[in-house]
Amino acid sequence: MPCAVFNQVSKSFRGRAALENLSFELKAGGRYGLIGPNGAGKSTLLRLMAGTLRPDAGTVTVGGLPPWREPAKARANMGILPEGAPLLGDLTVAEHLALAARLRGLPEAEFKQEAERLAEALSLTAFYTRPAGLLSLGQRRRAALASALLGHPDFLILDEPTGGLDPEESARLLALLAGLPQSATLLVSSHILSEISALASEVLVLARGRLAAFGPWNRSAAGAAASEAELRQQYFTLLGAAS
Repeated sequence: MPCAVFNQVSKSFRGRAALENLSFELKAGGRYGLIGPNGAGKSTLLRLMAGTLRPDAGTVTVGGLPPWREPAKARANMGILPEGAPLLGDLTVAEHLALAARLRGLPEAEFKQEAERLAEALSLTAFYTRPAGLLSLGQRRRAALASALLGHPDFLILDEPTGGLDPEESARLLALLAGLPQSATLLVSSHILSEISALASEVLVLARGRLAAFGPWNRSAAGAAASEAELRQQYFTLLGAAS
């Protein structure tokens, strides 16, 4: 069974189309990047997958379930990092992780082991018992990432995961994501093309609410990993072909 399927999906806001007749399939265990200019519909696509939006037309399924209709079941094995990494200001980092563990049904022993692993991997220990409202942007981002990664979810949806992180923290996070289980499906949205190439083997390119391209793209003509300049050229070529 595919991890996620969009079939002729359209979504509009106040009469303006955000997505138009969008169709694609994400295979279980795949590593996918989502790229495109601002206003292309990337956040709308991610919210439809997470079940916080309902499509106007077409169908969206995650794990065979429509996430907007059955959000609890669809999200049981999903880890989601939305834009802005929203956290409850009065809850500590530890309490956010405990809440995520309960939502995923993690046993207490497994939760403690996982929480310790993520606290070390994402440098959360120093502010583990601090309320989220007192954290810096980078600290909030790392705490939200830990909640998304807790329990090895089958499907990870990450929107600008390194936003607000310094270079050292970003490198640590990319190494953590590169070590995900092969069974996990990863969808990452980012404006940093080299970051997408480091994590994804295929990309979805959105342009004006439509799918401009979907497939492998981060290789040079010689077959080696593409440079940053080559990635930018490929990106603009794909967008130009969609105009």
